[in-house]
Amino acid sequence: MINDLMVDVLANLVKRHRRISLTAAADILGMDFEELTSLAKVLSGREEFELFDNSICFLMPRDQDAYRVRLRSHYIEKYAIGRLATSFFKTGDHVVVESGSTMTILAQHLAQVQQIKVSTNSYAVASMMIGAETAADIHVIGGNLYTDGQGALGPIALDTVESLEADWGIICPVGLSTEGDLMYYVEEEAKFARAVMASCKRTMVLCNSSKIGVPSRFVANSCAQADMLIVDSGVEPSILDKLIAQGVKEVHVADVEAEASSEIVLLDI
Repeated sequence: MINDLMVDVLANLVKRHRRISLTAAADILGMDFEELTSLAKVLSGREEFELFDNSICFLMPRDQDAYRVRLRSHYIEKYAIGRLATSFFKTGDHVVVESGSTMTILAQHLAQVQQIKVSTNSYAVASMMIGAETAADIHVIGGNLYTDGQGALGPIALDTVESLEADWGIICPVGLSTEGDLMYYVEEEAKFARAVMASCKRTMVLCNSSKIGVPSRFVANSCAQADMLIVDSGVEPSILDKLIAQGVKEVHVADVEAEASSEIVLLDI
């Protein structure tokens, strides 16, 4: 018999994580996997939750965590995604990078690319690359500077991006819905991402597994309009198959296990 109280406990856990694997939820709640799976099936009957093969998502938009919290959450996944993303850039490429915790971590890898040019609306990204004493050409995009890691946004930032015609645009949404929508919590960030996709020759979307299936408030574009999606190995194959069926052109999976055993430098920004 299903305990309604335990269903509510699971609901609160999923809300806090937005997306959580059934295995992790079972460990946290001290339950066996079969019992947890039964609770998840009941919970998925509520319209604000969706159950996948081995994870369950909360489908309602929620506030973003503070930038410093985001910078340290899912760090290994973001680091692995950043390393894989950088492998696609060539010497002399011009890359547009939006703001955010994933992009700040990505900057560690970008600093290793020879003669790369980086245009970014993020002071943190620019600062990270300058601190690495790289020979990269770094251009800071101006605009209205927002707090909590959102970078420079607004009309000036949009006009600047539209004139760049870079080789790559790199974006990292707050969430990637099950319908394949690239979503942001702040409307100005969604507008900036849309401008990056429109002006750059190719677009790369970086999205760690905690964001997959999790919507936010404003749609920037469809993931099918991007050229490449890079995720970590925590995403179930069935979810990736669904995104590919919706038109996502190219998907690459970063190996989190490999990064977990490597030497990773934590940021202090």
